[in-house]
Amino acid sequence: MQNLKNYWNKFKYILLLASILFSPVFTYNSYSDDLQQGNKIIEEMIAEAQKHALETIELSSEERSKKITPLINQNINLDFMAKATTGSFWKKATDDQKIKYKLVLLHQIVNTIEDHLNTLATMSYKPLSSELRGKKLVYVRGIIEDRKKNNPPINLLWKLSKGKDETFSILDLEIEGISLIRSHKSETTSILRKNKGDFDFLIEKLKIKK
Repeated sequence: MQNLKNYWNKFKYILLLASILFSPVFTYNSYSDDLQQGNKIIEEMIAEAQKHALETIELSSEERSKKITPLINQNINLDFMAKATTGSFWKKATDDQKIKYKLVLLHQIVNTIEDHLNTLATMSYKPLSSELRGKKLVYVRGIIEDRKKNNPPINLLWKLSKGKDETFSILDLEIEGISLIRSHKSETTSILRKNKGDFDFLIEKLKIKK
């Protein structure tokens, strides 16, 4: 019986040692995969955006927006952005209002991002770093540079989150430290507060603005 007890104690020690030695390896690989996936999404989107900028340089801003909207829409988490930019007011909106607001918000986001991504026709994007924030967030930093050094560089910070399907989508973009989500939330919540949470008024107001 004593030998069996000693064997069990040794076995538990071996299991503990194995968990200490090998768990970090699995964790590292998982984190490494997340960083690679986050970087890949941004790099592929930038490559497509650069192609878009070169191909649409002669078009009007409205025509360019129509062409780049599908690219941006497939990479951002529009549901999160809609909730984040309206705060507690989101729960009070009807299903129809939510659909309409997301369409208007998407158009605004496209315009904001496009203004900077279209500079890729004459400038280049350079990835700088990426880091994990918790288990689901990846921050990807990059910079848009003028090849001829005639314009100042533009610093970008992409914030991505891993969903239930294990794929990443963009939650927010900071351009020179200014958050896309925070700037839109400041505007939308101000309008909603002044108009007693009237989403129909907000939607019409944003439509006029665009």
